[in-house]
Amino acid sequence: MNIEDRRIKVDGDLLRKIAKTFGVSEVTVRSALRYDQEKGQTEKAKRIRMMALQNGGIPSICLPECETIHDANGVMRQRFNNGATIEVDKNTGDAKWFDKKGIKRGEEKNISVTRLYVMQELAAAF
Repeated sequence: MNIEDRRIKVDGDLLRKIAKTFGVSEVTVRSALRYDQEKGQTEKAKRIRMMALQNGGIPSICLPECETIHDANGVMRQRFNNGATIEVDKNTGDAKWFDKKGIKRGEEKNISVTRLYVMQELAAAF
């Protein structure tokens, strides 16, 4: 997962409260909440993120755009703009991804959310 894809969403009131609590600017808080490579990796940035999460901040991640269908047979299918497809069996956690020609390009047993993200990145970029 690309670290720049992660962030913690907070409203303006919480943003200002965190800035005041830590004696930093709102820009510094935003950098911490975006896991900025330069300014968001300090111990203070980690504490800022912890406070945000403890006070209702919402962790989020940007994923490739795709259509997701859950069918009655317990299969989730994701179709990407480039024609690639991911299929995940929700009963077993097994996942496969196919290129636009339907050729299987990857497979993983009992996939984790993090690994599914990696598979989505590969499928979207193929």
